[in-house]
Amino acid sequence: MTTPPKTVTVKCPQCQQIYIAWYVPPVGEQNSNSQSPSTVCSQCGHRSALSELNEVNGVFQQVMTKSR
Repeated sequence: MTTPPKTVTVKCPQCQQIYIAWYVPPVGEQNSNSQSPSTVCSQCGHRSALSELNEVNGVFQQVMTKSR
């Protein structure tokens, strides 16, 4: 059984370009980081793992946390 691909909106952590990428959800359990879904920025070529980004208002992006 396969899961159809969907599009996701991503904000590049390196150049801040917002772009659309394809995402194919994994089927079953995958524990390997080497098979973690990732995207490549269409402007600068930076590769981002989706697991390292947070979804904020429908856009996957790197969220900086404030340190106290």
